[in-house]
Amino acid sequence: MKEAKISILNEFNEKLVGIETIPLVQKEKYPTIILVHGFGVTKEESGMFDNLAKNLSETGFLVYRFDFSGCGESEGDYSETSLSKLKSDLFKILYFVQSQPKVDNSKIGILAQSFGTATTSTLEPKVKCLIMMGSSPYLKKNLIQLFGEGYNPEGISTRTKSNGTITKIKPQFWKDFENHNLLNSIKKINCPILFIHGSEDDKVPLSDMEIYFQNANEPKEKIIINGADHGLKPYREKMYKIVVNWFKKELI
Repeated sequence: MKEAKISILNEFNEKLVGIETIPLVQKEKYPTIILVHGFGVTKEESGMFDNLAKNLSETGFLVYRFDFSGCGESEGDYSETSLSKLKSDLFKILYFVQSQPKVDNSKIGILAQSFGTATTSTLEPKVKCLIMMGSSPYLKKNLIQLFGEGYNPEGISTRTKSNGTITKIKPQFWKDFENHNLLNSIKKINCPILFIHGSEDDKVPLSDMEIYFQNANEPKEKIIINGADHGLKPYREKMYKIVVNWFKKELI
């Protein structure tokens, strides 16, 4: 595989930095996957997206992964983020991918992780297929629990992650949820969807995913990985195989 650093501008003129992973097999046009990261993390998703990009490109997929504004190498202040802003970022990313001459526009899939599933649902993208990992239609509730005592809807909400970094969020983030209904959005998506969830997910209850799944249109599938946490550890290798095989079925 070959990798290249790329960048685009979002609607606020902030630079979004991404990585394009190109298969070694040369083709005029490739089936293409966009990886959508979660809340307060980066395009690497703690190595998960790096490995997914490698596995997918070795199977013949062109892969794109971007830092949302305020994350990783991208410009912007993450404390100013909201689901609406993330949706607009993803709109620009999808538009960029669709404009690339080596992308087969009839064969674009999206894989979203955690809060990335909310960003993707809200966009209601017209793509060939979707994978939703660690998903919930009630992510505001999940995040309030995650922030715990750091939740402050009228001021600055703070959360210290296990690596010591601190995520800060301003009030607009919580208020913006009123502009979205994730269950309504999933009902408007008309493409095959695969839901993947870890049975030991301590951030998003399995029951949340089940409600999401029930509201999704056919064709749909769900795979519960026994013993896996929210990041699908310690069974990521199993997840990579599931993802590659499902995208092969839907896009190749």
